[in-house]
Amino acid sequence: MAKTLKDLLLALLNATLILLALCLFLGWKLAQSVENIRTGFTENLKMVAPLRDEMQGIAGEMAGLRSDLATFREEGNVLDTVTRSKLNGALDRLGNIEAKLEETQTRLAGLVENPEDLINHAITTSSEAVGKQIVAIRGCEPPS
Repeated sequence: MAKTLKDLLLALLNATLILLALCLFLGWKLAQSVENIRTGFTENLKMVAPLRDEMQGIAGEMAGLRSDLATFREEGNVLDTVTRSKLNGALDRLGNIEAKLEETQTRLAGLVENPEDLINHAITTSSEAVGKQIVAIRGCEPPS
């Protein structure tokens, strides 16, 4: 009886140690994956910075175009109504494009200044995907 209890305790200890080693290994791999994601985001954000500068240059060129068109509209007293309406429509479209560009620049600046938000979103999304895969592997997938 004592030998049986001793063997059961050894088996329990062995199983516990194996599970602990497995959990440590999986935790280590997860930490490596998170570090790889962080490194990848840092590199991608470095590539985004020139894009932001280029967008600022485009915004400057659009502002110059807007002022040229406005000057043309003011000086062009001999324009017929069709041309004047087309010019006003072009100015309106240019204003809409400038607003979209401004919004994009703001979002891009937010990403460059706060990469943690992007990293947190990526980690949350990937952990949800892993959770769904684990549920699917177990065969407990909810009905669609």
